[in-house]
Amino acid sequence: MDDNDRYADALTDDLKDRGVEEIVRALTAREGVSIIHSHGDDFDGVISDISMESQISGLNVLRVARRHPGKLMVACATTGLDTPVGYWFNKFLLGTLFRCDYLIPKRPIKRDGKVFWIRGANVWIENQL
Repeated sequence: MDDNDRYADALTDDLKDRGVEEIVRALTAREGVSIIHSHGDDFDGVISDISMESQISGLNVLRVARRHPGKLMVACATTGLDTPVGYWFNKFLLGTLFRCDYLIPKRPIKRDGKVFWIRGANVWIENQL
């Protein structure tokens, strides 16, 4: 879910390069939550921006995706990872509290179209148990 075409297109291209055959895009957090509720079992994962209708509307998408019984892979693409302080704060917030499996910084996408998948703290914690 992303309301910005540039980021959504880069993520779509990256997913296709990784072999994902079907990608469904939502333009708003509200639309994304609705899709998860009605078709979540049809998906392997969800990638959401944080700032869409509001500055934090994407957090609801992450919460709904993580609580979905289908055990969706949850990733967050955000500009909140683009500074050292923001990176560590959001790695804790998004990776630990919201249990994102992956965090995707937007600065490399904006700069040169590259998508980086950073493992969230949730992945590390599960691997340690």
